[in-house]
Amino acid sequence: MSVSPKRKPFLRGVVGFLILVVLLTIAVGCTNNASSTNSKESNKSQSTTLRIGFVGSTKDNIPSGVDGWGIQHQSLQEKLQKIGIENYEFHAFPNGPPLNEAIAAGELDIGILGDTPAIVGKSNGLNTRLINQAAINSNVWLITPKNGVKTLEELKGKTVATQLGSYMYRYLTGVLKEKGLEKDVKIVSMLSSDAEAALKRNDIAAYAFPTNSGPLIKSKGYPVIDEAKDHPELLGSTVTVITEDYLAKNPDFLSIWNEVRKQSLADLLKKPEDFYQFQSEQIGYPVDVMKDSLPLSNLKAEALSEEGINLLEGTKKFLVEGKFAKKDFDLNDWIAK
Repeated sequence: MSVSPKRKPFLRGVVGFLILVVLLTIAVGCTNNASSTNSKESNKSQSTTLRIGFVGSTKDNIPSGVDGWGIQHQSLQEKLQKIGIENYEFHAFPNGPPLNEAIAAGELDIGILGDTPAIVGKSNGLNTRLINQAAINSNVWLITPKNGVKTLEELKGKTVATQLGSYMYRYLTGVLKEKGLEKDVKIVSMLSSDAEAALKRNDIAAYAFPTNSGPLIKSKGYPVIDEAKDHPELLGSTVTVITEDYLAKNPDFLSIWNEVRKQSLADLLKKPEDFYQFQSEQIGYPVDVMKDSLPLSNLKAEALSEEGINLLEGTKKFLVEGKFAKKDFDLNDWIAK
């Protein structure tokens, strides 16, 4: 087995979420010549090489969570070798929208990302199928400077930040709407890796942190004024999608991927301390932070649980009604069979 530790750059800058949607729509319809060339070269070895994109930075450049546990212990590689997959490329992204763009450009076969960008991508014509939910009930922590506001209402007239196009953005816009503040609070784009420094400088009134880094920032004494868990309809999930083209060429892939995931989950549940140590080593945060960010109850044996599907339906409805997603679609048609 060979592993290529490639990484993709993030399209930085303060841009509106709707602009990201437009860019994704363009990316789905056409790619530049360089991307097309790379796609053709990749397709030559598609039968033996699996290209996996995921959100987040890890020590070994592999996904974290259940999928990473299976990869780290070679469970996935052993099973997929039986259908001719011998090589792996892992591509890390700081957020979902650029991962979507890589799928649109033909540079990935599998994507592990938040449900919000995955749904927006599908709605805008990205040819993916839903494999599973890697984790459900992903929390968001709305955190302020140490001398900052104490309530959501005090955000009126101020600037807050998060990663646009993410499930944190969906939470942030949703909770501001609940409070009637959607027109009175300015939301700007900022990577979570830059957020602590911005809070220290009081550049922003609050930041909506994702499930991994939220507990870490909280542990440093920064106040949390709200969490997605207090608004269950605004919780997120992590999903795994596959391109329709790859699935058509590898029809046995789906059952193997989900079988390995189920076995990996059963294994880690027997030794949770080892799992959280793995999470800590990969992500670089303390074990206690990892336990706070990913409770074992968020990991379901089913590829798609009833609770998880309800979350996806709620997210899709929110995105369609808010015109963040181009058009509605049937979740059942998206699910890979």
